[in-house]
Amino acid sequence: MTTRTIRSLGAVFWIVCLVVVGGWLVASSRGGAQPLVSAVWTPTNSVELSDPTATLSVGDAAFAKDVSADEWHQVGHVLRVDPDTKTATLSLYEPLDQDRETSFWDRRQPIEATLHRSSGKVDDVIATLLPRPKREQLAQKISAAMREHGEEISEAMLPLVFETVRQSLPVIESELAASLRRHDAEIETISARFREDIIQGQMVPLVRTEVLPVLRLHGRGPAEEIGREIWGKASLWRFGWRALYDSAPLPERELVREEWSRFVEEEVVPIVENHLDEIAEAVEAILRDLAANDVLRERLGDVALQIVNDDEARDLLRTIVMEAIVDNERLRQVWVNVWTSPEAREKLRAAGERLEPVIREIGDEVMGTRSDGIEPGFARVLRNQILGKDKVWITLKNESASGAHPARPIALRVATDFTPYPIVHLASPE
Repeated sequence: MTTRTIRSLGAVFWIVCLVVVGGWLVASSRGGAQPLVSAVWTPTNSVELSDPTATLSVGDAAFAKDVSADEWHQVGHVLRVDPDTKTATLSLYEPLDQDRETSFWDRRQPIEATLHRSSGKVDDVIATLLPRPKREQLAQKISAAMREHGEEISEAMLPLVFETVRQSLPVIESELAASLRRHDAEIETISARFREDIIQGQMVPLVRTEVLPVLRLHGRGPAEEIGREIWGKASLWRFGWRALYDSAPLPERELVREEWSRFVEEEVVPIVENHLDEIAEAVEAILRDLAANDVLRERLGDVALQIVNDDEARDLLRTIVMEAIVDNERLRQVWVNVWTSPEAREKLRAAGERLEPVIREIGDEVMGTRSDGIEPGFARVLRNQILGKDKVWITLKNESASGAHPARPIALRVATDFTPYPIVHLASPE
């Protein structure tokens, strides 16, 4: 090897060293984003997540909680999504670097990632608008208002409710009968199936084994006593000659029926009335034993559940209810007539005057005021429902298992309980 070659190799070596050292110095002097790492990871500006749900999209935010201030901060966002491998790359911001202390988590421990979703359903909206502390506060206000004005409101509303029910029942009954007639064939089909499967197959054997022994035990004594007294009052002669007369070709008949009516009215009814106390005691004992029968209660519950879970019966019942109540135009007109009458308007106005202050307070608590601005929960709902924002996000925190070796990529756990979006995006007043 010549001297010139050795000098060239030395020059290349020192140039490479200068480039590496210079690059390190430049990187150290920058204030840019640093990697979210544990002590065993290679520093990087991004973290790979495993997303088996394939829910994440580019731009979805990641949050971590500042333990010292008990506040959520956005610490990153989804940079890339690979649908083939069901992974996502999470880009991270400061101060989540390896060289300085952070109040978000212990850098020496692995990180747990949780996927949160807002379905936009009523339950999620209510949970966002009215968290538990606010619900309790509003409930106290409503209770106080009802204690103060409840009697006046009841006196104003109850007559309207009673009148609505009084006029609605005939309309519902009429439409219900019409709906049953329209679906008579379907009802007969279901009834026939239930008679075969449930009544004959389950209820009749159940009555034989569980109900009849109880009836015999408590009802046999009063029944025999009443029967003996009735038999002692019966006259075979009176019934016999009337039966012969009715069978003869004479103009006047129906004597047996008349005698039977007289016998029941004058003999049977007084005997039964004299034994009403015994009958009541027997019925009470029968009901008590049947109610305490675990086998009967369990089998009846199974039968009821079988009927409720029958798709054909449930669909038919839903159709009948819809036709008789929900889609009943006559019923709707009855309610309109009752609640828009001059009397109803006056009562509603009086009740509104009593409740207006607390209703305004509830509106301010839920939506906000001109002076204090929009409520955070209401702002979240507006962004989610109107703008279609903040539907998917990630939260990051230390795993509960201390010293666990971090997975690569990080497994994304799906939250089982709904929690509102961690932060609120509001327009700056400036």
